[in-house]
Amino acid sequence: MDKRTNRVQPIRLSPDFFPLDIHKSMFINDLMISIPAYYVKSWSLNILSQHGSDNCKWEVDIKYTSPKELGQKTYTFKAKLTLANSKKRNQESNYRLKWSNEFAVQLAKDYPKSFVRSLEFHIGDEYYKNLQYTEFDIGGFKEQLQVKIKWENNKPTVVMKEFFRVRDEVQGFPNVFKELSSYLIADYLLSSEDELLRRIQVSDWKNRGEINKEINENNIYILLNRQTKEVYFGETKKSLSKRYPDKQEHHSFEDWNEYAVIQLPPETSDHTRLLIERVLIATSSKIFPNTLYKGEPVLNDKNGLTLKNKKK
Repeated sequence: MDKRTNRVQPIRLSPDFFPLDIHKSMFINDLMISIPAYYVKSWSLNILSQHGSDNCKWEVDIKYTSPKELGQKTYTFKAKLTLANSKKRNQESNYRLKWSNEFAVQLAKDYPKSFVRSLEFHIGDEYYKNLQYTEFDIGGFKEQLQVKIKWENNKPTVVMKEFFRVRDEVQGFPNVFKELSSYLIADYLLSSEDELLRRIQVSDWKNRGEINKEINENNIYILLNRQTKEVYFGETKKSLSKRYPDKQEHHSFEDWNEYAVIQLPPETSDHTRLLIERVLIATSSKIFPNTLYKGEPVLNDKNGLTLKNKKK
C-alpha cells in the first residue's frame, strides 16, 4: 500500500506476460485478439519452426483470474489459437486467439466500464467515425489485462489476469455501470434466438412519398413496383430518409413506388448487415429473372417479379 491516503501501487506486469488493452472485439462480434508480433518473437525458434499450414490451429484453455477487487477467482475457458494464412504479413503477425461467448460474458462482468464503452462505440459507429475517434477516445480511460502464452509439447496454454482496472469507487457511477452492464450482457451477449427475432422490426409496404419519415438506422430495405413487377433489395447503415433524400434517383431502379423496411438490432455490424443483403440477393436470383446469374429462375416475368439488383 502506498503511504499516501487511498492510493494503491499499480499491479506490475508479470514476467513473460504482455499487456492487452481491453477493447470492443473482446466482447462483440469477433471475440478475438491478435497476439503482438513482438511477443510471438519471444517464443523459441524451435516452436515457431513447427508452425505452418499443416500445424496452425490449437485448442487451448484460458486460465483466467478475476480482478483483485472481485476476489481473484479462477476460471477456465475454452478457446482456439490460430495461425492465419496472410501473405501480406509475416508469420509473427498472424497469430489470433478466439474464445467463446462464455468468456466474453465473464470479461463484461469483471470490466463493466470497458464493456459499456465498447457498446457505445459499436452502436455509435458512424458517429464516432465522422469524429475520427478511436474507441479509447471515449471516457478517458483504458483498462488492461496481462496475458501469457506458454507452449509445452506443441500445446499452448493461455493465462490472463488483471493489469489495470478502474476501481469501483472512482468509476463515477459504479452501481450504474454494474447494473447497466448486467442488463446489456443479458440483452447483447446472452439473447436467445426468440429475443433476437423480437428486436427485428418489419414494416408494412409504404408509398414512396412516405420515405422522408423513416428515421431508424441499420436497415435492410425492399423497393418494389407492382405494375412492372420489379423488386430491389438493399442495406444501409443510415436511415432511409438519408439514404434516399427527396428527388434523388436510384442507381439501379428508379421506377420503384413502394418500399418496406426491415430494421435490424442496433448491435448488428456493418459486415453482418451486408452479408444479409448478399444472401437475399443471391436467394432472389434463383427465384426471379435477373441479370446477375445465368440459369433459369423458378419464376419468369409472367408469374413473378424481376430482380433489379445489378451487384451480387
